Amino acid sequence: MEMGKQVTFTTTYFKPVAGEEEDTNPGRFGKALSQWLANRLNEHGLAVEGIIPEDFGWIVLLSRKPFMLWLGCRNSEGSTSKWSVFSVVEPSLFQSLFKRGDTRHALKNLEAYLAELVPLIPEVSNVIWE
Repeated sequence: MEMGKQVTFTTTYFKPVAGEEEDTNPGRFGKALSQWLANRLNEHGLAVEGIIPEDFGWIVLLSRKPFMLWLGCRNSEGSTSKWSVFSVVEPSLFQSLFKRGDTRHALKNLEAYLAELVPLIPEVSNVIWE
């Protein structure tokens, strides 16, 4: 698994969705953010395969083949106004062993889309890229 850049930001635009903690963990939100991102990515011509709950928050899954490519979305601990999004590429075991597939290029492209979308988030402020 290779993680790309992470962006943190503040906005009160995204609210916890009723019952989403049942799919993640208590105090973990990000469903509204992941849905917003999925819609914007679709508008940019990227096919989103789904939005999946995880312990840490939510995943916007863009592809499973030739490798998994996704965005992780979550709130900061104890906050419903501070958020983070990070990009991940997961090559298969075969790809990892034999260095096959252009995972780095895919990750960079996803980061470029994310860089275009973050400024479009309503009420966004305090944007920090790491």
